[in-house]
Amino acid sequence: MDDRGRSGHDLASTDSASPIHVVGEQQQLTLPGTLWPAGCDRGQSDPLFFAPVTKQQANELLVAFSHPLGPFTRPFGYQAWGLAIDGQAVAVAVFGSTVGARAAGFARREVVDLARIARHPQHPGIMRVMLRLWRDYLAPRWDYWPVRAAVSYALPGKTGNLYRFDGWRKAGVCKPWVGGGTWSNPSRANTMADGIKTVFVYEYPPPTPSRSTQRP
Repeated sequence: MDDRGRSGHDLASTDSASPIHVVGEQQQLTLPGTLWPAGCDRGQSDPLFFAPVTKQQANELLVAFSHPLGPFTRPFGYQAWGLAIDGQAVAVAVFGSTVGARAAGFARREVVDLARIARHPQHPGIMRVMLRLWRDYLAPRWDYWPVRAAVSYALPGKTGNLYRFDGWRKAGVCKPWVGGGTWSNPSRANTMADGIKTVFVYEYPPPTPSRSTQRP
């Protein structure tokens, strides 16, 4: 595994799990041959269903939900989750290691970056639900290293109230990634408003020492 979380666990094994994808104009999710979660032991009659998805499946949802940055294309460590209500995909979150070596004052191997979050256009309230679920339950389960903080970016021209009202702290502003190395192209954010993104951070409390590690 390299500094960005690239490993054998990364694409090959993750992309073979939970084959969920968009079907038709209603953005329904499917398992092979069935509408999701129909035919699945979990969530068949549940109004809400939450599950990991592959990068390809997440990107189908990002396109279907018209995320302004489009698909997630970073080739290093990532995880993605989809949320469905009554069998219909309503939200997706994709998170990964940061592009830069540092973000919001933290080193790359101390943070996880919420790179994409998007929702179905007919479910405006679900975005805050997805963000809170991700912040409290998914980001701390980042596979590649323990995280001290989560970071995300409000796009140029946006106030970042989604993060502010969820308890995140504004950590500064930055120009979007302009591309470099062998994998990336200039960010679409360069063409939005003034091209300046706002960095938000949510810091996690340090772990409480167990009794066995405390001195008498």
